[in-house]
Amino acid sequence: MSKSNLFKYLINDKIPKELNRAFNKNTLDLTTPYFRGLFKKEIQDNHYDIVMISYSTWGNIIDDIQGPYFILDTHDFMTLQYKINYEDSIDFDIGKLFRNEMNVLKKYNEIWTYSIEEHYIFDQFTNSNVKLVPVSSAVNSNDLAAPIKYSVLYVASDNQHNVNSIQWFINRVLPLLGNVKIYIVGKICSKIQDEANIVKLGLVNDLDAIYKQSKITICPMLTGTGVKIKVLESLSYGLPVVTTRRGVDGLVNKSQNGCLIANEEKEFARYILKLLSDQTFYTQHQIEARSYFEKHHHPKLETQFLDKIFMEV
Repeated sequence: MSKSNLFKYLINDKIPKELNRAFNKNTLDLTTPYFRGLFKKEIQDNHYDIVMISYSTWGNIIDDIQGPYFILDTHDFMTLQYKINYEDSIDFDIGKLFRNEMNVLKKYNEIWTYSIEEHYIFDQFTNSNVKLVPVSSAVNSNDLAAPIKYSVLYVASDNQHNVNSIQWFINRVLPLLGNVKIYIVGKICSKIQDEANIVKLGLVNDLDAIYKQSKITICPMLTGTGVKIKVLESLSYGLPVVTTRRGVDGLVNKSQNGCLIANEEKEFARYILKLLSDQTFYTQHQIEARSYFEKHHHPKLETQFLDKIFMEV
């Protein structure tokens, strides 16, 4: 709320917000009384057939509102995100967080998720209409005759999950790879120390061209939630991915999908070296990557999903 009228701001926004924070004590709730009031007026003043809210942390925004068909697009399992980031806090209570999140989800006519694991959890604990949304992107073709410029590629942002993961890779896996170079794209480069066999490309203008000149990708995730977009992106190009168990979270199939799973550094390194040296082994996983992506993440699947949802409501 505007602070131009300080008294009005204190009475209508600031004080109710602080009282709500003191008595509600729901870490997952980012809404405030003032914001909920504005939203309710918006719904009452207009006719909406469908209202979609993103993230369970904003889910309480629909409290005491009737009329529209409400969809919660969860994007992420927020209880797990908070566990990863705050579990060392003295007042961390995962049971309360989980209960609060499930109570929010139960308010909705429909719940969307992108992860097969989250779909199972939400379906079991809410008894609501939970839908698995197919994350899609274009099926990208590779010129098989094009020269390989980047033998091993890692694409990532600079969030803490990625920082911890690439540090594990550099410290534990990289020394086992001999002279193999690792090419890294994205903001993660600013968090990585200089290493002899690390080539930091930073932010690039044409990521498509990078993928098309790459042999394999890696995703050494140690923590994280939901589907790893970097994994799906690699599979869309038919690129095998060496990853950890966390890297295949959310995928419908955990095997025969173009991903090689290794949680131990020696096995992680062995898979990289085998993909680079054994063409038969490489081709097998390249075919599996393409097949899995087209079966589960083709753009037509998302179009069909959205048409079904919005035409039936």
